[in-house]
Amino acid sequence: MEVTDEIKARLPIEDLVGQYCQLQKKGRTMVCMCPFHNDKNPSMNVSPDKGIAYCFACQSGGDIFTFYQLIEGVDFRQALKDLAEKTGVKLPDAPKGAPKVNKDEKDRLRACLKEACVFYINNINESEAAKKCLQDRALPVESVKKFSIGAAPNSFSATYEHLLKKGFSKSEILAAGLGVQKDLQEGKIYDRFRNRLMFPIHDTTGKIVGFGGRTLGDDDAKYINSSDGPLYHKSNILYGLHHAKESIRSTKKVIMVEGYFDVIACHRVGVQNVVAVSGTALTEQHVKILKRYCDTVVLCLDQDRAGQDAAERAFLLCSKQGLHVQVINLGQKDPDEEVRADPEGLKQKLSSEGKAYLEHVLDLLQEQGVSSVEQKRSALQRLLPLLDSVSTEVEKAHYLARSAAVLSTTETALIDDLAKAKKEPLPQKKPVQKDVSTKEGFSKMEITLGLFLLYPLHLELIQQLIEPKEGFCGALYEALKSQKPVEKLTVEMLDLPQEYAERASILYMFCEHHNLSTWTESLALQELKKNCLNANREMLKKKQREIVQQLAEARKAGRKAEEEQLNTQYHHVLKLAQMSMG
Repeated sequence: MEVTDEIKARLPIEDLVGQYCQLQKKGRTMVCMCPFHNDKNPSMNVSPDKGIAYCFACQSGGDIFTFYQLIEGVDFRQALKDLAEKTGVKLPDAPKGAPKVNKDEKDRLRACLKEACVFYINNINESEAAKKCLQDRALPVESVKKFSIGAAPNSFSATYEHLLKKGFSKSEILAAGLGVQKDLQEGKIYDRFRNRLMFPIHDTTGKIVGFGGRTLGDDDAKYINSSDGPLYHKSNILYGLHHAKESIRSTKKVIMVEGYFDVIACHRVGVQNVVAVSGTALTEQHVKILKRYCDTVVLCLDQDRAGQDAAERAFLLCSKQGLHVQVINLGQKDPDEEVRADPEGLKQKLSSEGKAYLEHVLDLLQEQGVSSVEQKRSALQRLLPLLDSVSTEVEKAHYLARSAAVLSTTETALIDDLAKAKKEPLPQKKPVQKDVSTKEGFSKMEITLGLFLLYPLHLELIQQLIEPKEGFCGALYEALKSQKPVEKLTVEMLDLPQEYAERASILYMFCEHHNLSTWTESLALQELKKNCLNANREMLKKKQREIVQQLAEARKAGRKAEEEQLNTQYHHVLKLAQMSMG
């Protein structure tokens, strides 16, 4: 038995998760409040059968090793060591002469990231789109230099090739999160960041650990970040903290903003105790890090609905850790817009005393009016979790009195509602059900392949799919295609590469989570045909975009033969797309 399998056998996923979260039984599975985002209802699904804990709301989790890595902020090797110690499994000694995985390896990855950062900085003057973006935002040269802003070339391989020439290996470039290997058999590496304004991300000591990239084109993803790896863990990295920590310590206060440009905007007016989350929502780990430096968090988030929701999540997380939470309202949408409209006004607002967050919420409710029964109920749904998270009884008594006055009720009635809400939360409006294949991190192709896992009697229909050639979809397609129609199929029965087994189990859980496993066989047949068609359309659109990008690159480089070949491919894909629409 492999060491990892032995550890899994001794430490079931529900036992590990249960050490951090309160589990509730739900049919054959369990659920709990997700520890990786500000969860109001139990969103993390724990499957003892599959050995997986996964939250489809924030797309975090996995087997015991992945879960432990995320919640403790460690790499795989440390997770292996810790869990082996927990379970009493002895790890094999490394053979003599074997290279040690230690600080030297991380230093190589940092050097790789640093070289990429220099490459992006040098490239910024070559990118007209990058120069226009900085000009439109009136970003001073000093700010660009201070935050080491650069630009990734509009190319699939320029960064990768540059790093190879500088002596970094393929595995180092991948581990640093700068390359993506889509097809394991082909072995080709693509640049993760293409045609993007690049913001290096640092740890608290100022060492570079990853990047955030803002598109300079029309990509679907406006921002993308480095993937989690040996250096970068988005759940415990705060953008700008290495610049801000001394100012935070001296003021005992941190200003929380929404994005990279917002952090830079605050520095432009001389306010340095500012941070932003990087590639994820605020987590409990982020809050624990901030608590080391300060006792007050000032929220200066976007003024739109998403910003208001983020402020509420931040308040709940910070209050539970005993941090005071204040809020600052700006005249513009965010600090980046405010600094261009009124820099002096932004400085004054950031330097002033913020309003207590709960006072801010109560003032808003009072302004909006809570006279009708429906308005009172809506206000109550918003207030109860906020009141419940207040950490001291003195503050809670104050806000209960204020809330009762706003709602025109008694404190006794409010205390009763608070007690009831702890036992049984007020019913929420049911959200509109969207197409499950377009959310929560799964493509239409993945969902279709997941349906074949659930309904293997119809495996012959897999021939209706355009064959995916790379990555997880390619591997799962091949594994399913080699199977004969059967009544029951599990992930363990598939000839699937080890690196994709966990993703397949999560996909299986996802389909069950959305009740896709409850169909009759006749309905499954109908839905599989429809999903095959939708997956083909999605895949062809993606292929068209990739070929157009490659064509532009081939034309620019004057590679005529490659251009002709790509033109032929494009017309073939276009024909297939038209057929799929018909």
